[in-house]
Amino acid sequence: TFSFTDAPSVEGDAKYTVSYAGDGGHAPASASRTVSVARNATTITVSAPATVNLGKSLTVTGKAVSADALPAGTVLTVKRTDPGASSAKTLAPVKTKADGTFSFTDAPSVEGDAKYTVSYAGDATRLAGSGSDTVTVSRAATTLSLNNNGTVYSYDKDVTFTAHLGSTYKSRTVEIWANPYGSDKPDKLLKKGTVNSSGNLSAVVDMKRDTTITAVFAGDARTAPKTVKVTAYAKVNVSTSVAKYYKTGRIGSGSTTYYWYRKNVGPVFTTTMSYYPGRKHRLDIDVYIDGEWQRGYEKFFKLNSDGKSVIDLGASDEAGLRVRVRSAYINGSSGDDVNSTTYSSWKYLYFTN
Repeated sequence: TFSFTDAPSVEGDAKYTVSYAGDGGHAPASASRTVSVARNATTITVSAPATVNLGKSLTVTGKAVSADALPAGTVLTVKRTDPGASSAKTLAPVKTKADGTFSFTDAPSVEGDAKYTVSYAGDATRLAGSGSDTVTVSRAATTLSLNNNGTVYSYDKDVTFTAHLGSTYKSRTVEIWANPYGSDKPDKLLKKGTVNSSGNLSAVVDMKRDTTITAVFAGDARTAPKTVKVTAYAKVNVSTSVAKYYKTGRIGSGSTTYYWYRKNVGPVFTTTMSYYPGRKHRLDIDVYIDGEWQRGYEKFFKLNSDGKSVIDLGASDEAGLRVRVRSAYINGSSGDDVNSTTYSSWKYLYFTN
């Protein structure tokens, strides 16, 4: 048997022939074998961060590996393909270290997914190779807030809503919009302007309806847009008055003032409420029984176009009867939902002979 070693230096088919010249007792002989000679494969791995903010620097790392190790200083080509680009942009080349690793920095300038491709051209003993990785480039997030969320206000109160904008790249402009409940009231731009040195911009809303307030930051070259919403609530104006009583006064040593009626006289209740098309009010009547107030009557009545309702329920025909009366707007039950549930103050009635 025999063996030998060799390192073919040309890619393709290499033919090895072993010959014997012969001697006095042996004839010459030879044999051949062809070996396919290929260059060593080159594998390149690339690792980029998953995300980066627009305009911020990132570091891409990687490694180039071949069975015939690449020498330190091997030059690799670097390209970046930006979102929507028809071709890749060539960046500065990078050189490998002794262990084949490499790294480079870049600051992508287009929002979206950027692809980094690192390539080796190959040489006499190594095939070309490449690898790539993708990073999501996004504008930096900012903060935007509004105050007064969920607060309930009295009818027609002027309320200041303040938007606060966090750090941004350049733009400091904020819009504040109001959208009162009800299909007849579209969004309205209350204010558009530059926030002050504290990051604040304020606008005043006349709270006659439940209202959604929206603050909008449109974004800039490196800061993402931001929108925030809050809802504030407005009560209605509601009052209840009584008529046909013959005097007012307390009962015994009590502290409550009553409207005194003859038992054969029917009280007249007038409700005045902020008007809205189709709106109704609820009339609540409680009766004082066994030392406590108990609900005796409640019913919805439609308001006229002036926001008034006049109700005469007739005489009680019962001396010594104590009742209390109020009117209420009930959100969703009073014919609409543009305001928050509101009750008038109680009126106390006492019936005598």
